[in-house]
Amino acid sequence: MAKKLTLALGGGGTKGYAHIGVLRQLEQEGYEIAAIAGTSAGGIAGAFYAYGYSVDEIISFIDEIDITKLFSRKRSDAPSLMGLGGLYDFLESKFGSHTFEDLKIPFAVTSVDIRTGKEVIINKGRIVNAVKATTAVPGIFPSLVLKDKVLIDGGVLDPVPVSVARWLCPTHPILAICLSLGEESWSDLPKIKVPSFAPIPSLIIKQLGNLRIGKATQISLESLEIMQMMIAELRLRIDKPDVIIRPLLRNYYFLDDIDPYELIKEGESKVKENIVLIEQARKLNKRITRWMKPTRPPGLLIDEDDY
Repeated sequence: MAKKLTLALGGGGTKGYAHIGVLRQLEQEGYEIAAIAGTSAGGIAGAFYAYGYSVDEIISFIDEIDITKLFSRKRSDAPSLMGLGGLYDFLESKFGSHTFEDLKIPFAVTSVDIRTGKEVIINKGRIVNAVKATTAVPGIFPSLVLKDKVLIDGGVLDPVPVSVARWLCPTHPILAICLSLGEESWSDLPKIKVPSFAPIPSLIIKQLGNLRIGKATQISLESLEIMQMMIAELRLRIDKPDVIIRPLLRNYYFLDDIDPYELIKEGESKVKENIVLIEQARKLNKRITRWMKPTRPPGLLIDEDDY
């Protein structure tokens, strides 16, 4: 009998490379992924895997990304501090016009409609549009406008989409991958800094950082980070996944320069550390508990007419 899991992949910017390591190690442990729900960076990793790209293929894509163009802007971009033109071009090259109907396993991403303040679950339409919506960090990256909706990063309301994962596939254990620090480590938060590959000269960044507006922005972003971590903790307590895996990423902010392969190894390591808990989640008593939990959509479903 195949060992199956449903994954809830959380957001975390460049820390999201850890998701690849989790996927690789789960495969090596003999697990089959039944469904994936993703938010932000988790939406990116989940989209590639659900589409059918192997873990090795996903890792090979890392060197294809031109980070010097990652934050480039498109003429059609909504107002934001930075663009994600490089990411959008990369997604188009890998997914083209393919839709959720072309995916190999059930998959959904979360977003928030800022006009209504409600969570929107995207499991229809173009894959590229879904990833654009779930990676639209408020004010930093462009929102996605779809008819009467203005969609932003789902992490605003649901940083680790456990309830969406359960709705997609309630019969298998829910493994939540949380990329934010636990409460006991919040005093160790890394200082926010602009990555070296941002399209802003380092001298200008340094000068802005010394100005009152730069310091105010720093405080605002750090406060937002703490708020999102608390939301993640509260949602995990409410939604109760079978197992929570939290890669050790205390030295990274969501836009930091990182070594992707180091984070991939960390994801692998954390699966190994938690493999006993993952195995225990497959026991009969755990399955009975899952059957008793609600499986209705935890948010509004995207409508085909929005596309």
